[in-house]
Amino acid sequence: MNINISTEASEHLDRDAAGRVLRIAFTTGCGGSGYRLSLEDEPRPGDHVIELSGIRLAVDSMAASRLDGATIDYVREEDGYTLDHPDAVMAIWCE
Repeated sequence: MNINISTEASEHLDRDAAGRVLRIAFTTGCGGSGYRLSLEDEPRPGDHVIELSGIRLAVDSMAASRLDGATIDYVREEDGYTLDHPDAVMAIWCE
C-alpha cells in the first residue's frame, strides 16, 4: 500500500492526532462510494496500520486494497484533511 502525506497534513496531524490514529475507511451510501477519514483512539480489528512521517494510519481492508498512490493533504480553508486519489468519488473528514 503506497500512501503519501503532505508536509502540511503531517504538521497538522502531529498536533491534532495527539496520540490517536488517523483512520481511513471505505464507505458506500446513496451518494456513492468514497473514503472517510477520522481520528480514533485505536485501530479497529482487521485494520492495516502503517506510519508515515510519524503519523499512525489505520486503514480498513477495503480501503487498503484501493489506495495505492493516494495522498493525504490538509486544506486550510476548510480546516480539514482530504484524500487525493484518482479513483476516489469523495473523501470526507469527520472527527
